[in-house]
Amino acid sequence: MADFDINSILTEFGLSDLEAKLYLACLELGAQPASILAKKSGLKRSHSYNILSTLIEKRIMQEYTKGSVRYFNSRPPKSILSILDHRKEEIENQKQKLLSILPDLEKIRNPLLAQPKIHFFQGLEGMKEIYEDTLKTPGVNIYGMGDFQYFFPVSSQKDFNNWLWDYTIRRAKKKIKYFGILNKSESSDMAYKHRKEQNRVLKMLNNVHIPVEINIYGDKVAIVSIYRDIVGIIIEEPHIAESLRNIHQSFWTFLPDYK
Repeated sequence: MADFDINSILTEFGLSDLEAKLYLACLELGAQPASILAKKSGLKRSHSYNILSTLIEKRIMQEYTKGSVRYFNSRPPKSILSILDHRKEEIENQKQKLLSILPDLEKIRNPLLAQPKIHFFQGLEGMKEIYEDTLKTPGVNIYGMGDFQYFFPVSSQKDFNNWLWDYTIRRAKKKIKYFGILNKSESSDMAYKHRKEQNRVLKMLNNVHIPVEINIYGDKVAIVSIYRDIVGIIIEEPHIAESLRNIHQSFWTFLPDYK
């Protein structure tokens, strides 16, 4: 391997360029006084002492005294692997400590300072991404509002309409129930007809214009419009999701069952 590649890998390991030069010089020459290693590396002897001290702290060099002369020797190259293993253990310990205090940190965080995440989507592929997102957490129910007449509005997009029906089957298999407040229409009637196999429970509105679909799930709210422009957003914010879910459930209690 070229010297440049060796130096590059050693710097990725955490050595500076000068530290790598001194380490390689010591590997080549063996145990030597600082003056010899400095000359081989093209460094001033006074500067080399500081760098050698750092390499000893990093546990890839060692020092001993013979007579009145200080000698510096490199540890075997394989020792670098054990150092990496030690670092891995330290990182894992730090990770576990951090995980243990995360709940306390969340309690300290001011909820008013947290910014909601908003994701925008366009086109039919973007709409598929939105629907797929509702399936990422099996068992988390969806609380929806809309009119299926606008969910499947374009006869020229039969492939997409078929994809939507397939999506509902996959949702049902994941045991994700859809609690829908739907305006009565022919398409909503079809959804009602397949409610059992597609795991839906439906309540009914009459003569309410709802050209967008709103789905609340977990800490997210998805809004989809396929009626004219094909656009949608996902808002990821627990308070927004909770508020809309509570509104949905309040309406749910006094609306009639779909029929």
